[in-house]
Amino acid sequence: MAEAHMINVMPDLQPVLREFTKAVLRDMPSDVLSYSKEWFVEKAASLRMESYQLPPSTSKPFNELSGELQGQIEDVFKRYDVDMDGSITIEELKVMMDDLGGLFGFSGDVDASTLMALLDSDGDKTISWQEWSHACAVWLSDMALRVLDAWGLRGG
Repeated sequence: MAEAHMINVMPDLQPVLREFTKAVLRDMPSDVLSYSKEWFVEKAASLRMESYQLPPSTSKPFNELSGELQGQIEDVFKRYDVDMDGSITIEELKVMMDDLGGLFGFSGDVDASTLMALLDSDGDKTISWQEWSHACAVWLSDMALRVLDAWGLRGG
């Protein structure tokens, strides 16, 4: 009789369901359905990010950054390059700007097409990983110099 109620779960899915069950028991959410949706969406995004490998950046300024900053720049690119094609489209950039706000120091008034025009150095209507890694590194370096100048710490 007990076997009539057994559910066969695919072996690949078993560890995911165990992890989910532990999370539910640990967090004890009041709204299990909302919690479940958020948990599985985040799990899918995490697995996608782990499997998405970008080529090494050819940008000298990027390669001079700390490994931690390089990783953060890479994570932002991977998170918003939803189709994992190695480039950010205008649609993906709009989502990024909505989520992150003042991207590259621009206010929310700057539209995605303006930012696309600034970052798309080869004019192919996308921001490649190489363009992104270089632009982020140059912007961070510029911001660091501005801080040093403001504090009077940069010799010149």
